[in-house]
Amino acid sequence: MGAIVGAVPAGAAHADRGPHKVTHRYQADVPKPGTTSAANRRLQKELSALGYFTGPWNGYYGPDMAQAMFAVQKVNGLKTNARWSEEVDRRIRRGWVPVARSTSGNLVEVDLQRQLLMVVRGGKVVKVFNTSGGNGKPYGGGKIATTPRGVFTVQRQVNKVEKSPLGELYRPKYFHGGYAIHGSAYVPPRPASHGCVRVSYEAMNWLWKSGSLPVGGRVWIY
Repeated sequence: MGAIVGAVPAGAAHADRGPHKVTHRYQADVPKPGTTSAANRRLQKELSALGYFTGPWNGYYGPDMAQAMFAVQKVNGLKTNARWSEEVDRRIRRGWVPVARSTSGNLVEVDLQRQLLMVVRGGKVVKVFNTSGGNGKPYGGGKIATTPRGVFTVQRQVNKVEKSPLGELYRPKYFHGGYAIHGSAYVPPRPASHGCVRVSYEAMNWLWKSGSLPVGGRVWIY
């Protein structure tokens, strides 16, 4: 808990920081969803340099890139349509990334206001993902789909697709009873779950492979 006591003030918790220099300027060839191109690959590299998870640098503007663009647009207060535009490009050039609330230690932070999941190491955000938490709607006989707030630890994990009455959870990491961070085929840029924290399949694979969310690892949801 010591690392979290020294969190930045609330007013600064949703601020962003720079500079992360991005030098490329697109000319006629611009990134386009559903295509494979050199422009897409350059965008993948630029976003990765800022810490946004894009998946492999293969030049394909597919679901992984859409997730990265959702995250960029959220951080910059733009419309979340997952599309590249000159305005998005200007914001990327500014190099803004989220600021962690924690100041030391390694953990995962989930910002429910902006629906972002961030991997934090030593008080610095090193990876940013689009996420989707509880949608606030009633379900299952009077329950409300909310994501619990607070500081938790990963209690257990299941390295496979786990089926539950509410749907399938891909490689879930449970942090509070039946609540988990897990992969999903549907991760829109808005709250859509019954309370779990959704990320894309590839994002969940990265969380497992990188060791960023082990059993006993901290999760701070605010």
